[in-house]
Amino acid sequence: MRGLLTPGSPSTVNPGWGAAGAEDGVRGLQTSDQLSSEGAGQRLNSWKEIAAFFGKDERTVKRWETIRGLPVRRVPGGTRTSVFAYVGELEAWLSAPRPAVAQARPIEPAAPAAAEPSSQHLTLPIAAAVLIVTAIVLGFIAIATPPRAPGPTPVPPQAQVLYDEGVIAWTGRTAAGFATAIEKFDAALALAPDFARAEVGLANAYNLISQYTMAPPAESYAKARAAAERAIALDPQLAEAYAALGFNAFYGSHDFAGSARLFDKSLALKPDNAQALHWYALTSMQLGKFERPLELIDHALALQPESRSIRANAALIHYYSGETTTAIEMLEQLRQANPDYLAVPSYLATIYLDQRRYAQFLDNYEIAANVEGSVGRQLIAKAARAALPNGGIAMLQAMLEEQKHQFQAERESAYKVAATAALLGDKATALSYLETSVERRETIGLLVEPEFRTLRDEPRFVALLNRLGLPTS
Repeated sequence: MRGLLTPGSPSTVNPGWGAAGAEDGVRGLQTSDQLSSEGAGQRLNSWKEIAAFFGKDERTVKRWETIRGLPVRRVPGGTRTSVFAYVGELEAWLSAPRPAVAQARPIEPAAPAAAEPSSQHLTLPIAAAVLIVTAIVLGFIAIATPPRAPGPTPVPPQAQVLYDEGVIAWTGRTAAGFATAIEKFDAALALAPDFARAEVGLANAYNLISQYTMAPPAESYAKARAAAERAIALDPQLAEAYAALGFNAFYGSHDFAGSARLFDKSLALKPDNAQALHWYALTSMQLGKFERPLELIDHALALQPESRSIRANAALIHYYSGETTTAIEMLEQLRQANPDYLAVPSYLATIYLDQRRYAQFLDNYEIAANVEGSVGRQLIAKAARAALPNGGIAMLQAMLEEQKHQFQAERESAYKVAATAALLGDKATALSYLETSVERRETIGLLVEPEFRTLRDEPRFVALLNRLGLPTS
């Protein structure tokens, strides 16, 4: 679903800019000598925080420092474990090209040693008998021992590195992050065509890219489905592949029952699959009932308490279920540790606008537009800021006019224009743009978005619910 008026909000997952994977960054205090030209920016103050940023365990990131040159700094006068790192340097390290991993040379078989003369020579008949008996015994062993099933093809180290980098890029949920992720997953598959998890990575990226960018949804969902199906063909027991396909079935095909079966399959294979629980919660929320989504998202959060995306979307589901104060508290706490994380200002903008807290809405809207780097939404924010002194209605009217211009320039979605028009009570304009949005497959969140409450009894709106397969009562 696309939320309210928040820039860059995903069309089907949440109303803000969306959420990342299981990684967090914590901003630390910075002195002038720490903010060097090459290391300025958000600071992580321990191995734990650095590991959380990557969504990895501490042992893995410590190994990365040793073998891959992870830019970690030591606290002067501290112990070896007293470390810190800057997010900007970590992101630059991620985008830097990696040297190819040297392939181990096969060990040449040793030349057979020359036979030593012996004073005890087997006679030819005895030697032949020994060979015959040995062959018979080996034959019986071969018959009695069933052949081993071939194991999975080992993943080359460089392919694994590319995959890890793709996952980290994908979790940022930005246009640049998706582009980098797809590039990394494709490169990993070029090295290892049977790498099922890299196919899942591609599926995840394509599943979300149209929700956070202006990428065409139909094309993106088709690519996601193909990648998820390739992953299942390579590894029929890979739970994450079924979760990706379940997400795709819901948003790409509106096959709600089929999506539920795929998520159930994923969880049957891996009950502690936090991502499957997370996405199952987001999809089931779209049907307008919240008891089951809350149960699923809280379970996911218990499994991955450090996940920014799960925590942000847990706040979102609590908001939609009516727990607005809880949602704001969760998001403000998340902001303290992740001031530049896209989902936080996006979701807060959605909530504050619903509450008609216009100044706080616009503050968060501007932050989100700047983090994303969306020119269109920065211009929308500028128009809204200029009109805000004249009141909230004037601000919304200015936004609507600028959104229409940006829609024509293909820098804003039809869904966003519909949302603003609905808030202004312009039902005809709202329904017209909403029909265009559904035609373009931008959204499925009509039941949960607060801006459309006033449209619930409109025949054209009910027709859109029917078209999407959503309940009408």
